[in-house]
Amino acid sequence: MPILLPDIKELIEERAGKDIVDILVEASPQDVAELISQLPSSEMVYVFNLLPVELAIDVFEELGVDKENEILDGVRKEKKTAILNRMASDDRADLFEGLDEKHKKYYFSIMEKEEAEDVRELLSYPPDTAGGLMTTDYVAVYEWMSVGDAVARLRETAKDVDFVYEVYVLDRKDRPVGIITLKDLVMYNQDEPIGKIMKRSMVKARVDDNQEKVASLFSKYDVTMMPVVDRKRLMKGVITVDDVIDVIEEEGTEDMYHFGAAGNPPENYFSDGILGMARKRMVWLLILVFAGFLSGMVIEHYSSTLHLMLILASFIPVLTGSGGNAGTQAAAVVIRGIAVGDIRIRDIWRVVGREFLIGALVGTGLGCLTALRATLTGGGGLVGLIVGSAMIISVAIATALGGFLPLLFKKLNWDPALMSGPFLTTIMDVISLGIYFEIARRMLRLVG
Repeated sequence: MPILLPDIKELIEERAGKDIVDILVEASPQDVAELISQLPSSEMVYVFNLLPVELAIDVFEELGVDKENEILDGVRKEKKTAILNRMASDDRADLFEGLDEKHKKYYFSIMEKEEAEDVRELLSYPPDTAGGLMTTDYVAVYEWMSVGDAVARLRETAKDVDFVYEVYVLDRKDRPVGIITLKDLVMYNQDEPIGKIMKRSMVKARVDDNQEKVASLFSKYDVTMMPVVDRKRLMKGVITVDDVIDVIEEEGTEDMYHFGAAGNPPENYFSDGILGMARKRMVWLLILVFAGFLSGMVIEHYSSTLHLMLILASFIPVLTGSGGNAGTQAAAVVIRGIAVGDIRIRDIWRVVGREFLIGALVGTGLGCLTALRATLTGGGGLVGLIVGSAMIISVAIATALGGFLPLLFKKLNWDPALMSGPFLTTIMDVISLGIYFEIARRMLRLVG
């Protein structure tokens, strides 16, 4: 049964705390988090303080970092301490990542020493790496244990772990050497050695692997959990599939914003003020405006050619638009190929050649159409030849650039999505105009 926000707000006004709790304990943590996120800060803190500790922790982990900070500033110290000590280690590290030193120092002072050290270790890794994604909450047994010993160990250690899909098997140096499933622990004899029944093949991530590589490994090997090791191959933590889904969503959102030259995405559309969003967009649009001035300079440079045959001006929009659109199409396909691992940096010239041929074919079709229109609308065969030739060359170059630039950005360790539609379109406007007017100038000179 869905929770209705107006009902909760009415109960808040009546200060009917027990009724609120009775409703919320029947809902999922995700639904409760979504509900209280829509409340004003004071009401959100009031409702959160009513929640039982276990539910409060689960709800807290579903909130965004901004809301988490608001709640921590307002909840009672006892609940604050319980949350910080018992929330998932990776979520806790994400929270601390954005805190100022004053808050960090205070929160560390009220946390258990072991949990505080755990946070410090996770914060030592960049947030967009496997080390920054991993949680240190996992279960592991040793290869020399029997099944019975392993089950006993799980009973002791698994109570604070959210996900127990697989159990990792470690050697004497704490290096992961295998995996055993819960089914194995149930099916095999209690005296059976773990080292004999474990599965030895497994995929591992390094603490310094970037999050895109981690997501690619999850997709390729179709796993739900993955151990993370350091350079000495020692077990440091695990990454779960829910965190990878968050990474994929985050990367996709970031790419969409970059591809639209809209800056970096906010945590929530409404969380950024109007001035903040305007500032982000203005920076990129100013860059595009200055780049667009180059188009004006090209037209100015060829003004004498344009003056001789004014009908050429009527085909500028279709030429620049076609070049920009063709380049954007190619860039979108290549960026997607890079993201899913189909295209790699070493494929750059193969991609450029392939896209150039595609562009030449598409450009020929568009060129014939525009040449026919130019001829039939009074421009004559000369204008048709100029427009058609410029269209073929522009579209071929545009698709080649659309394939080349994202891979160049990838090689330079920049986000390929930065080679966005607006950027590529602006570049192609300049190139298309240059090609168009240079062809016109030369052909007009030939015919006298």
